[in-house]
Amino acid sequence: MKALAIDSAVSGITVAAVNDEKKASLFLDIGMKQSEKLLPAVQYVMEQVQLQPGELEFTVLDKGPGSFTGLRLGFAALKALELAFTCPVYGVTTLDAYAYPYKAWPGSVLAVIDAKKDRLYAALYRNGTQTHAPADAEPEKIRSWLDGEQPVLLVGADAAFAYRTLTERYESELDLRYFGNIQASASDALFAIADGMRQNGEAPLAPYEGPLYLRKSEAEESVGKPR
Repeated sequence: MKALAIDSAVSGITVAAVNDEKKASLFLDIGMKQSEKLLPAVQYVMEQVQLQPGELEFTVLDKGPGSFTGLRLGFAALKALELAFTCPVYGVTTLDAYAYPYKAWPGSVLAVIDAKKDRLYAALYRNGTQTHAPADAEPEKIRSWLDGEQPVLLVGADAAFAYRTLTERYESELDLRYFGNIQASASDALFAIADGMRQNGEAPLAPYEGPLYLRKSEAEESVGKPR
């Protein structure tokens, strides 16, 4: 497999390249400078695995939900490679990528991102199957998804935040778990899911497809509001 992945749904961006048995990844959490460092990061990881852009079999990104700016950066970078080298871009729902490594978990898996404004981007999975689609949800809505009799594993970039938020409200009702404060990048899951899509004949992103947003940006929400 010769591929490139960008995980840019949250504040920190991971860029990873794989060339058969070789793999390199780079994590950037440098605020506004990420926009100017992303393409050099792509070049760097590809150099580390001795991979040329023309050799790429595919690229993959998490298409959302997530940070509006981060998702746009990922799309811009990989769409440019697609145009230059006719390399297909696969899009994976961010929460699917977060949940993918935990398919064998015996209870429910709740993949989460802090959506601000006391809300979470969340999706629920059981036995590797999505049972509640990604939503921009208040804690009360997420509670309505959950069966209090089985353990719920929280995964994703903001699992610790979601654990605190839900425990404050429902500690006596839910058996919530998470694996510490450090969450691994979704890049390995992105590679695995996209490779499966490719082998199953699923279509990559169409030229007109962009990020998956579950709400309007603050700029869009402000349109038409009195100043």
